[in-house]
Amino acid sequence: MTKSDSSPVTAVDRACEEFLRKAISRDFPDDGFVGEEFGSTSGNREAVWIIDPIDGTKSYIRGVPFWGVLVAREVRGTLTTGVIHLPALDELMYAERGKGAFLNRRRVRVSRVSSLRRAYVLHGSLECFVARRKVAALAAVAARAATVRCYGDCWGYSWMLKGCADALIEAEMHPWDTAAPKVIIEEAGGRMTGWDGSGSWRTPATVASNGLLHSSLLKTLRRP
Repeated sequence: MTKSDSSPVTAVDRACEEFLRKAISRDFPDDGFVGEEFGSTSGNREAVWIIDPIDGTKSYIRGVPFWGVLVAREVRGTLTTGVIHLPALDELMYAERGKGAFLNRRRVRVSRVSSLRRAYVLHGSLECFVARRKVAALAAVAARAATVRCYGDCWGYSWMLKGCADALIEAEMHPWDTAAPKVIIEEAGGRMTGWDGSGSWRTPATVASNGLLHSSLLKTLRRP
């Protein structure tokens, strides 16, 4: 089954989002929702939960374990909480503003690599770079970085939290893709912005990094 944008959707996507909405509403009955499968539901307008029931549906369908559930909360315009669960890998990433980032209950920090020449950089789906006409920008990063690999979706963020990767570049994202990772990466000491440097989690083209590489990555992406 496919949606209007030709992306796949399964019964599990829908059931997962329904379950999360109901579970959250029991404790936060006045909050609103923004979800990939069921859109927006207004609440008290001060607090909104952002849900991606399965980030990496294509992987899920094919039995590739690099998919996850993303949940974030925005309060009065500020993202306060982010959770990423990778069930098939038994990994749980989570963060709350001002309280640090955790991976399976262990506090984590991003890497300290400060040179793009030594950086291990991940990127999302190549077809998205093609569709957005950003292949040249990605190639420019590849020419300058030590290693560039395609490991997108939420799995790439766990690599950053483990210090295995130093940055993750995406060309086409949705708000439910970016909200949870932004909180987690920033609480782990990194940065996540749009390619233009904006801090909005609603921007489609994003860069997450350990912070030390951020300026170099943005400069390279803007002027390949």
